[in-house]
Amino acid sequence: MIATTGESGFRPPKRLQGVQPTLIRQIFERALPDSINFGLGEPDLPTPDFIRREAARVAVEEQNGYTSHAGLPALRLLIAEQYPHLELGLSEVCVTVGSQEAMTAAFLAIIEDGDEVLIPDPSFPAYENCIKISGGVPVTYRLPADTGFSFDAEEFRSKITPRTKAAVVISPSNPTGRVLTEDDLKAIAGILEGTGIYLISDEIYNDLYFTDEKPRSASEFYDNTLIVSGLSKSLSMTGWRLGWLAGPQTEVIKAALTIHGFLTVCTSTITQKASLLGWTEEAEEAKKQARVIYKRRGEFMISQLRSELGLDGTDPEGAFYTMLDVRELGDDLEIAEKFLKNRVITVPGKAFGPEAAGFLRISFCNDEEKIAEGVSRMKEALGR
Repeated sequence: MIATTGESGFRPPKRLQGVQPTLIRQIFERALPDSINFGLGEPDLPTPDFIRREAARVAVEEQNGYTSHAGLPALRLLIAEQYPHLELGLSEVCVTVGSQEAMTAAFLAIIEDGDEVLIPDPSFPAYENCIKISGGVPVTYRLPADTGFSFDAEEFRSKITPRTKAAVVISPSNPTGRVLTEDDLKAIAGILEGTGIYLISDEIYNDLYFTDEKPRSASEFYDNTLIVSGLSKSLSMTGWRLGWLAGPQTEVIKAALTIHGFLTVCTSTITQKASLLGWTEEAEEAKKQARVIYKRRGEFMISQLRSELGLDGTDPEGAFYTMLDVRELGDDLEIAEKFLKNRVITVPGKAFGPEAAGFLRISFCNDEEKIAEGVSRMKEALGR
């Protein structure tokens, strides 16, 4: 947690008080050597060769100075073309240093002190802290555990007040792996219609789905939507830091671009140039293969948890997580600590909000051999 006044006399501004690293990171940093990582949402598949080769070529053969703050025009055009229903211009796309910068820049651009922002419970814990850093007040709407963490329209509606400035959705979800259906998105649009509330749609896992069809974008149903996304998950490019903020709200994108320019100047030029290949036939095939691999691993993980531990995990519809129900065993943080001592990293559900207490988020970003070994260590830790 960010400290109050110390020997130096430094006192952080109010918006930073109580902001601390996520429980995910706190647990990961304490992991023993040779631990099996069921914790971080980090794809273990390599970045596709054709992207790595292009980055190497660009680094050796080309001059790589600053791009414009907003990013390479050719890259912004490719991003805009993903959302043909919006007919976005280049000024409505900002390339960022990963999707988290895009999310934070969006908050900073629209939130004034005391504005409320709705976030799902459970959800990615960075949302809460990024809202606080922006001077806003996070307000949660429950995705009920007893319905498998599905969207609840009446719960969402009940949390809207005159101070609500924005609402966040993520589909597929981190941590639950659930996908918002077309009916869910229509319900959200109907609730928000005419309110002026911004909908911030985190679509970072949009290309990593196990449903028959690709998840729909919230922007197809609600005009006042800002899209946050990137290539980190779909093409195993987490360390390359390529994300974007896009939407027809030109003035919001312009304000976010100003913040982005002062914080980072621009996203890595080499990364941007290599990412131009992120929408080629080779890239689409790589994304397809990743979906096949993670779907198989998810099914294997859940079968192992059920057969070896006698515990049930939710069936993911996208991303690479299952929520393991450990309520019969006790406190989720204590169970995670027990597994950590036996060299398996998991994340207690309470890291994502009160609704996920009693669950562990389990990532299946490992091959089947490591998954089997990790579950075996969990079984040993539980004495089963």
